[in-house]
Amino acid sequence: MKTGKIVVISKLKGGSGATTLTRELATSALDAGKSVAIIDLDAQGSLTNWWNRRTAATPDAGPKLIQLSPENLPDMTEKLRGKFDLVLIDTPPSTHDALRKIASKADMAVIPTKPTPDDLDAVGPVIRQLRGVVPMAFVISQITNKRSPDAVEATELLSARAPVIGRTVIRVGYYRAAGAGQSGFETDKTVREEIATVYDNLMALLGDYHA
Repeated sequence: MKTGKIVVISKLKGGSGATTLTRELATSALDAGKSVAIIDLDAQGSLTNWWNRRTAATPDAGPKLIQLSPENLPDMTEKLRGKFDLVLIDTPPSTHDALRKIASKADMAVIPTKPTPDDLDAVGPVIRQLRGVVPMAFVISQITNKRSPDAVEATELLSARAPVIGRTVIRVGYYRAAGAGQSGFETDKTVREEIATVYDNLMALLGDYHA
């Protein structure tokens, strides 16, 4: 029986790049030959809107969008594991108890954050909520360049809490692709290399690097 992995993309502060990261990881996994589901729990519905654009252009394109409420999702995780290799859950900016329960059923929580003081401050409540509940990893998002002092300092700070599995630079390739229902991983060589690092590091943490 298939035993898929469930990854929650968690954040407290909006604008962290969580939805972008979710669709980039989803298309990376599809490229690796995996069956992938995405779940959009954010009321803004940005991930769902992207999926609608994607399937309007190519009806059979993955990933599969699963619609579940936060209350019902924890009871469905084992069924999802049996059906998909990877399930990615885009959560709203919140530390609500329902999200903690969802995280308790996951294999990993990935926390994207910009390297600004305000964004890093918002990571603390997420860490406190998830500590001892689920393994965590960080992605430093929307940096000006990978050698910027802010990015280096944020990496050093967060690495003391959990692995930093990658850093993403502000690139038009991410957003231009999304408007067409695609991902930067699929359309932009530089983005592809950047996201491939994040994806490979995530799979390594999940024990699935060679799968």
